[in-house]
Amino acid sequence: MRQLVLIGLVITIGTCFGQSNDSVRPIAQNVEFLYQLLLEQTEDRLSEALEIDGEGDEESHEELIDDYLYYLENPINVNSEEAAHLEEIGLLSAFQVEALRQYRRQFGDLMFAEELLMLDGFSEMTVAVITPLVYFGKSERAEERESVTLAKAVTRGRHQVTMNFAQKIGGEPHDDYLGGPQKLQFKYNYHYQQKFRFGIATEKDAGEPRLFDFVGAHAYASDLKISNALTVKDLALGDYQLSFGQGLTLWSAMGFGKGGSSLMKRASGIRPKASSGEGKFFRGAASTLRYRDFYATVFYSNRRIDATMVEADTLDEPELASALQESGYHRTLNELAKRNTIRQQVFGGHLCYAGPRFEVGYTLYHLRLSVPLEPKPTKYNQYYFQGDRLTDMGIDFRWLIGKTAFFGELARSDNGAFAGLVGMTMKPKGYINFCVLYRNYDKRYQSLFNGAFGESSRGQGEEGFYLGLQCAPAPGWDLLAYCDFFRLTWLSSSVYNPSWGQEYSLKLSHQISRTASMQLRIKSKTKMKNSADDHAFSHYPIFYDKQSLNFQISYGVTESLTFSDKASYSHYRNDDGANSRGYLLCHDVAYKPVDKPYSLTFRYALYGSDDYYSRISVYENDVLGAFSIPNLYGHGSRIYLLGKLKLFGSLSLYSRVGFSLLSEEVKTDLKAEVIWKP
Repeated sequence: MRQLVLIGLVITIGTCFGQSNDSVRPIAQNVEFLYQLLLEQTEDRLSEALEIDGEGDEESHEELIDDYLYYLENPINVNSEEAAHLEEIGLLSAFQVEALRQYRRQFGDLMFAEELLMLDGFSEMTVAVITPLVYFGKSERAEERESVTLAKAVTRGRHQVTMNFAQKIGGEPHDDYLGGPQKLQFKYNYHYQQKFRFGIATEKDAGEPRLFDFVGAHAYASDLKISNALTVKDLALGDYQLSFGQGLTLWSAMGFGKGGSSLMKRASGIRPKASSGEGKFFRGAASTLRYRDFYATVFYSNRRIDATMVEADTLDEPELASALQESGYHRTLNELAKRNTIRQQVFGGHLCYAGPRFEVGYTLYHLRLSVPLEPKPTKYNQYYFQGDRLTDMGIDFRWLIGKTAFFGELARSDNGAFAGLVGMTMKPKGYINFCVLYRNYDKRYQSLFNGAFGESSRGQGEEGFYLGLQCAPAPGWDLLAYCDFFRLTWLSSSVYNPSWGQEYSLKLSHQISRTASMQLRIKSKTKMKNSADDHAFSHYPIFYDKQSLNFQISYGVTESLTFSDKASYSHYRNDDGANSRGYLLCHDVAYKPVDKPYSLTFRYALYGSDDYYSRISVYENDVLGAFSIPNLYGHGSRIYLLGKLKLFGSLSLYSRVGFSLLSEEVKTDLKAEVIWKP
């Protein structure tokens, strides 16, 4: 173990201070900083999406992270309709996209980044975040766009190879794991502008015996012109993601959680799946045709998925599956027995009219399983999907009227149950946004590809009312607040009764100077769960509360050196008498010298919590393309060192070594990444 830790430290420090005589291109030297800035701006909503009922999956963010990195390498023309992509990835609102359109109609194309500050609703932070993702080109009509030929797409694009290694040392031993403790990932991506993409992704999780446990590939083309009025907007082969409407009927891509001043989604339709995540995605073919403002999408998917099979008592008994598995882990004999056990076919389409200020769409899809799904009966799963066929349909809309936007979706599953949401976003002043959303999901509604806003991940058996506000009370200040009142109309795995809860959050940010900023966030959540009273004859519901307080300040010491300090406090209590507290104090040092091919990031943190319920979740800097918010509990300290070195103008090395120093043990995590861009 000591040898591995020493090797990790040597690689990390060597990665940072290795010598290179190659100059660094301006865009390349900023990618790491810009990437971290993007993640920090969306950290709150990403962490909300990551944690639902105490569970999370960091790999689910890989698609969004890939989008950030993709647009850093392939900037969007801000003087075109491509600017809507910034709303798809959560960096602009519908009002800001509309402000861009109105400004261009009135004054012509934007010429430089400072001009964005003249637009309604664009703050200095907004401009700082999106500027690296855009360029200020000339606007083009559809008939003037560059035609894409096969020769151009194949010969003029850019290649990228990424290899990742990760390993954790310490903690509880896993003697039942069949493979080594290393996590390995390989990606190859090729892209030509934003017109053509191709890639391969493979992965082996820690403990898995197969070197290529997951293998995926994708090919994607866009804006293939058929005539002046008819265009193939999207064409995807292999692995892809689908997202339509507000996520209630069909949404396989990752979505944001709570915390935004507007919850109105802009669906991206068809997107290539470049990540190695093994959750919800499609494998087959999909295409969208565009005729003026009308869009028609058709898709077909056929792939094998993981499931828990039911052992038959007799030879005549039909084969059944008791549960679908989406973790993607195949480390033990039990997990391997679930791997690729049934076939899933999905086909359907989406019709949409998308004018400048009004959109309406209709989604329909049919799902078939090769083996019927019959969950083992429990108190809470009586309304889960059963059988081998499911048909869902839905209608969605978005309507911008001046400073107000209305949005919503109504979905129906083939058992006759409905689910719906409707919302309104208002922008009465330049830096004031107000959002109201009401949702009501029937407990019998069934969808296996649900990504709608809600307290639970199933989009089933829930009713709620959400209020969000964002404003700038003074120059340099930003206030974001929301409250959510929800009622769960059926039982869940954590509470065997219909229940209710509420959540409040307030975040106040201040840009002190060009190089200094601070942020304060207060959050409180009340919910119900089963009592843990051992003397009760049956579980009964009790309330629990969790409050958290987070403060952060960042300041530039020199042009190359930045310090950041964080303090967090959490308090958990419930009606059973539990009362626990947690805290975290940490100091970050980021050394990123200008015009140098190396950088270094260091953290030292002290934390303590009485139990898991008062844990502290904190964002950590990671290798490029990774997103990490670990849960810290117990009493100890956390240290990590992250280094980056650029070699030969096309090769980048990243390395991270981290230590969790607990009272009785030391846990170590190692990561290394190589990125080659010939």
